Amino acid sequence: MIGSSLRRLIGGRSEAPAPQPAPAFTPPEAAANEPGEAPQPLLPPPPKPGSSHEVGQLMTAISEQSNELQVEFAKISNWSVQLDLLMTRTATMQQILPKFIQTSQDQAAQIEELSAICSRQEREVAGLQTELGHYRPLAMRYEEELGRSRAALDHTQAALAALEIEHGKLQGEVNALLQRLSSSDSRVQRLSEERQVVDQKLLEKSAAAQNLAREVAMLRSDLVAASGENSRLQRDIAGLTEKLSGEREGANEAASQAQARIATALQTIKELEAQAAAAAQRERKLAEDLAQRDKAVYDLDIKLSALQSKADFLAGVNQQLRTDLRHHIDHVGTLEHSNRQLIEAMSRNRQATEAAGPDGFEPQAPRRAAGE
Repeated sequence: MIGSSLRRLIGGRSEAPAPQPAPAFTPPEAAANEPGEAPQPLLPPPPKPGSSHEVGQLMTAISEQSNELQVEFAKISNWSVQLDLLMTRTATMQQILPKFIQTSQDQAAQIEELSAICSRQEREVAGLQTELGHYRPLAMRYEEELGRSRAALDHTQAALAALEIEHGKLQGEVNALLQRLSSSDSRVQRLSEERQVVDQKLLEKSAAAQNLAREVAMLRSDLVAASGENSRLQRDIAGLTEKLSGEREGANEAASQAQARIATALQTIKELEAQAAAAAQRERKLAEDLAQRDKAVYDLDIKLSALQSKADFLAGVNQQLRTDLRHHIDHVGTLEHSNRQLIEAMSRNRQATEAAGPDGFEPQAPRRAAGE
C-alpha cells in the first residue's frame, strides 16, 4: 500500500492505479490492547493525496503507522517468546503431570490406609479406654493403699527414729550409771581397804590396850603390893620409928616413886581409853558411811535393773516396730508387684490389639485384676 501510494504521487494523478497484490499480513487498524488496558480508538482513514500538504500528512501518518507497526511487531515477538515459554512449560507439565497423578493416587491410597488405621486405632483406643475405666478404680485403690502404707511407713520410721534417740539417751544414762557404779565400787573397795587398815589398827590398838591392861594389872598388883608393903612399912615405921628413920625416908621415896608410876599408868590408861573411844567413834562413822554406800549401791542396782527392764521393753517395742515396718514394706512390695502385673497386663493387651489386623480386630472384654 505504501509503495503504490508513492508511485501514485510520483507518476501523477493521470496514471491508473496498478492492481495491488493481496497483503500477506493485514495490519490491524488499531494497536493491540494489553491485558487490563482500555481499547484504543481506530485511526482515521488516510487523507487523499492531492497536494504537498497531503503528502506531508501522509508521510507523517506513514511514519506513525510504521512506528506503531514496529511496536506491534515487538509485542508480537514478545508474545511469541512468551508463547514458546508457555509451550515449553506445558510440555514440561505434560511430562511431570503423570508423576503427579501417580503420586496423588498413591497419596490417596495412603490416606485411605491411614484413615483405616486411624479408625482401627480409634476403636482400639475406645477399647483401651473401656479397660482403663475398669482398671482405674483398682489403680486408685492401690494408690490410696500405697499412700496409706507410705504414711504408716513414714510414721513408723519417725517413731523408730524417736525410739532410737530415746534408746541412745537411755544408753547414755545407763553408761553414766555404770560409770557411777564402777566409781562407787572403786570407792567401796577403797573404803573396804581403809576399813581393813582401821581393823588392823584396831587390832593393834586392842593388842596394845591388852598389853596396857596387863601392865595396869601388873601395876595394880604392884600398887597392892606397894600399898601392903607401905602398910607393913608403916607398921614397921610405927614400931621402928626411931630405929629406921633412914629406912623411912627410903620407903617414902619408894612410895613417891610408886605413886608417880601409878599416876603415869593411870594417865596412860586414860589416853588408851580415849584412843579406844576415838577408834570406836571412827569405826561407827565408817560403819555408817559403809551402810550409806551400801544403800547407794543398792539404789543404783535398783535403778540399773529398772533401766535394764526399760531398755528390754524398748528393745521389744523396737523389735515389734521393726517387724511392723517389715510387714509394711512387704505390703508395699506386694502392691508394687500387683501394679507392675497390672501394667504388664495392659501392655500385653495393647500389644495384642496392635498385633491384630484391621479385619481381625475384635474388641476384647475388660479383664479384672486378680486382686479385685
